[in-house]
Formats: sequence, structure tokens, C-alpha cells
Amino acid sequence: MRLITYNRIKKTAVLIIVSLLMMTAVSCKGKEEEKTYRDFLGEEIYDASVFAMVVETIEGEEEPGVIYRKVLDFNNVISRCDIPVCLYFFSSTKTDSAGVTAGVEDIAQLLDGRLLVVGIDILQNRDLVGRYDVTMVPDFVLVEQNVQKAAFGSEGYDYWTTTDVYNWLVEQGV
Repeated sequence: MRLITYNRIKKTAVLIIVSLLMMTAVSCKGKEEEKTYRDFLGEEIYDASVFAMVVETIEGEEEPGVIYRKVLDFNNVISRCDIPVCLYFFSSTKTDSAGVTAGVEDIAQLLDGRLLVVGIDILQNRDLVGRYDVTMVPDFVLVEQNVQKAAFGSEGYDYWTTTDVYNWLVEQGV
């Protein structure tokens, strides 16, 4: 009788352990699906070829500012972002890109919470240049729910400013 009770307890314990392991596996799978685009952003870095301009409180500062975070997985950032993404295509070899980039930082800060700006250096990311059919830099592409919604098309302008880009984004519903 004791042997039967011991075997029954042993079987029950094994069933409980297996059930707990299965629940843990399901729980981990659920957490994987809950990841947001921020889970695919890396360290603060200012020379990455693909980076997100995120507004965060900077250490030692009272007001939030734009921080460049390395994009670790472009496809997951684009597909998991619950707000529109503005792709900012630039060339790290162009001397005038610093001025444009400063204006794009202003856009990222003004539209914080409504738009994520992702900078892409065309020299190191030719695959993305081809995917979004960029023919001139700097240029901007708006992506929403992992689908290209619109392109600014800077080649169509004789002269434009980042204020024009901001207005274009607002016209697109950002």
C-alpha cells in the first residue's frame, strides 16, 4: 500500500513539474510577442550607420533631448513600431548633412510620441536604399505599419528646408 501511494505521489509530482514547465514555455513565448521596437535599439552611439533618434532625458540635463540609439534589427524596429517611422536617408560623406541632421533632430523632438525618426547612411546600407527606391540624399520616406506610405522626394524640389519636411509629415497625418 505504501508503494502504491509513493508511486502515485511521484506521478503527481512529475505531472505538476511538467505542467509548470509548459506554463513557463507559453509565458516566455508571450513575452517574445510583446516586444516593442525599443527592444531592438542598442546603445547610445553617434556613428552607427542605422540609428533611431529617440527623445530621452540626458544624464546631467533637466530637459529631454535627442539621443541616437543604434538600430540592432531594422526589420523588427519597422514592423513593431506602433507609430509612423520617418526614414532619413543621408550620406556621411556630404558636408552639408550636419545642418540637415540638426533640423531632423528638431523634427524628432517636435513629433516625439507621434513619429520615430530612423537615420540611414546610404553608403553602408545600399539594400535599404534599393528597398525604398531612394535616388537622392538627403531624402525621407514615411513608413506606417511596416508599409511605405509616402516619400518626400527631395529631388523634386529646387530648394527645401527641414520645415518643409515637417510640414510634409504633418500633411501625411503624423
